[in-house]
Amino acid sequence: MCSVRERYVMVYIGFVLGGLLSLICGFSEELTEFLAEMEKDTYCERCSRKDNCIALKKVYSVGGESNFLNEWMLVTFFLVRKRCEFIHYEKNYRRYMWMLIGFIAFTIPFWSKEFTLIGFLYGITGVTLLFLTVVDWNSQYIPFECNVLIFLCGLIHLYTNFSNWLDYIIGLFAVSGFLLLLDRISAPVLKKQYGEDVDQVIGDGDIKLMAATGLLLGWKLNFIALGIGCVMGSVIHLILMKIKGSGHRLAFGPYLSLGVYITMICGEQLVSWYLNFLGVKPL
Repeated sequence: MCSVRERYVMVYIGFVLGGLLSLICGFSEELTEFLAEMEKDTYCERCSRKDNCIALKKVYSVGGESNFLNEWMLVTFFLVRKRCEFIHYEKNYRRYMWMLIGFIAFTIPFWSKEFTLIGFLYGITGVTLLFLTVVDWNSQYIPFECNVLIFLCGLIHLYTNFSNWLDYIIGLFAVSGFLLLLDRISAPVLKKQYGEDVDQVIGDGDIKLMAATGLLLGWKLNFIALGIGCVMGSVIHLILMKIKGSGHRLAFGPYLSLGVYITMICGEQLVSWYLNFLGVKPL
């Protein structure tokens, strides 16, 4: 158990990191809207023409001339957004909303594990998953740094719970290896059916994400997280296809993140309930 002082330190670190990542979530939304507006036939008020927009050139110079959104575009957008009047820089209260959501995303796992070190690691992972979800939803790209941060949380958890090291090492490869194998088998089949547009069925970022969470959760809970993510992804995307006419492609990262987040909070209870439902005694 952690002392009261250690708990306060962990809460402070979690809130600061959660606030920063959540603030970046707001900038991610602003950048996505900016790129969408610049695709239209509009003029930049300061630069006279869209093609000569200083901010646009700087943002695209690190991201390429596409809708590809990455962390360097976010940093550049944050630095140049005041220099171009086309980017309507004003108080965006959604940022405060994102900060509140970030605090909640950190607090719930931390509280569910009774403010212990594993709860702190889960809280940091929860905020990271929130940031990952926003970026991946807007761009279908998972920042590599997010996976690294979750992986580091997994290493700390492995160090503090080394007696069960085999579960976490297996977790590092079990789900990610399954997804990698599934991608390698199904990609050629779908490519033959739908043409050259199909290069991957499951993104590398998704595979790396499940490797990192496997080290943090262990292989049993990571499979639970995968199952929840697949179910949620199927249901929500089918609804979006009906309502908004979304295509068959989907950003899998947000649904995997949701599955991991739910598993961090009540994964052990879900495993116990499922084993009791099957009439199997837990090991």
